[in-house]
Amino acid sequence: MTPSLLTGAAFGLSMLLVAIRVPIAYALLIGAIAGLIGIYGYDPGIGLDLAAAIRPVTSILADVPFRFVHSYELSTIPLYILLGVVAHQAGITTDVFRSMRTLVGRMPGGLAMACICGCGGFSALSGSSLACAAAMGRISVPEMMAHGYDRRLATGTVAVGGTVGSMIPPSIPFLLFAILAEVSVSKLLLAGILPGLLTLLGYFITVQIWVRLRPEAAPRRAERVTAAEKLRAVIGLWPATLLFAIIAVGVFTGLFSTIQAAAVSVLVATLIGVARRRINLASLAGAVREAALQSALLFVMAFGAKVMISLVASSNLTADLLSLTAAADLGRWETMLAIVALLTVMGMFLDPTGILLLLVPVTLPIVEELGFDIIWYAVIFVKMLEIGLVTPPLGLNAFMVKAAIPREYDVPLRDVFAGIAPFLVLEVVVVALLMAFPIISLLIPSLM
Repeated sequence: MTPSLLTGAAFGLSMLLVAIRVPIAYALLIGAIAGLIGIYGYDPGIGLDLAAAIRPVTSILADVPFRFVHSYELSTIPLYILLGVVAHQAGITTDVFRSMRTLVGRMPGGLAMACICGCGGFSALSGSSLACAAAMGRISVPEMMAHGYDRRLATGTVAVGGTVGSMIPPSIPFLLFAILAEVSVSKLLLAGILPGLLTLLGYFITVQIWVRLRPEAAPRRAERVTAAEKLRAVIGLWPATLLFAIIAVGVFTGLFSTIQAAAVSVLVATLIGVARRRINLASLAGAVREAALQSALLFVMAFGAKVMISLVASSNLTADLLSLTAAADLGRWETMLAIVALLTVMGMFLDPTGILLLLVPVTLPIVEELGFDIIWYAVIFVKMLEIGLVTPPLGLNAFMVKAAIPREYDVPLRDVFAGIAPFLVLEVVVVALLMAFPIISLLIPSLM
């Protein structure tokens, strides 16, 4: 068996283990170790020699996690996870929804647009669109339905709203991609800003088209909002705006490195929570504990991904895959479209972090060999993962929203997917624009 076939079998073993609910961290490690043993211990003449494989495999298992833990960029992840927990405790994430509800609530579809903004802010700071779907599903869906909104519009906006946050700094998927691909963390974080804003604008346009074609889907709120209330709503956005400016503007101008921006934003969010009397020593200790647990989980998963990358590097997999592509007469863009389709399908079944750790080691060498920009590919990669979360029939965000809605609001799952469908049409347009015009993703990083 060739090294490429061994690597493919190892990857298939990992996928099988994930399918039977083995944690991704262990599935990756088991598959990668089995593949490495096969590469270093298999001799066509004598078969498998475990003794010959022990030294190189144990050397990789000792060296790769050690170098990974001592990675300078890795320390950014726990800080941004802590930022999400602290910002939620301080009420910064829910303030975005409340302020936008006041500012645009009287517009046709205003509550839906406010929900999208709130979901985007929550997801950006928490790093998880699934957590956003669960939290905002409990908060905003009942409120929109209480104001007479169509249940499909109400649930659809929550399901898709959280996907915006993965594109806007701080983005945990981008951080992980940067570490695995060994590219600039700063450039990758900034690359998602324009695609994220483009997606947000597209969602607003989709809502407006929906409510103008079906005005009964989003009745206008009768109560008027005074100028003083609007002013308070704008002021209420300052904490989230400040945190975004510290990270995006600070990194872009060179005032902060990504790690410094993370540390400063955590400090600022903590001070805001203390000033609001929403955070004390006990809650802060709980936030640190939760961030440590989430970070440890990510690190163990990333260990497995790094070992899998070592397996791919030790084999001839990339060259063989390119040969298969050439034999199938697939061009650069046909190959990229095949990868995009794979990412979409995988996104229906798994959390984005797990897919990222599974597929970056396999797809990245192919994309590099085809001559595509890695920063641009990272944006496409993360975008497709989030689209997979809302794609029928197994979009996880839809199931999360359905589970989060209080029982008195009986919303069938088919209505949640019906609410998502118009936004998926928009997503196809956005992805087409991102692929046709890479400058959308590369403009801000190129200005650094």
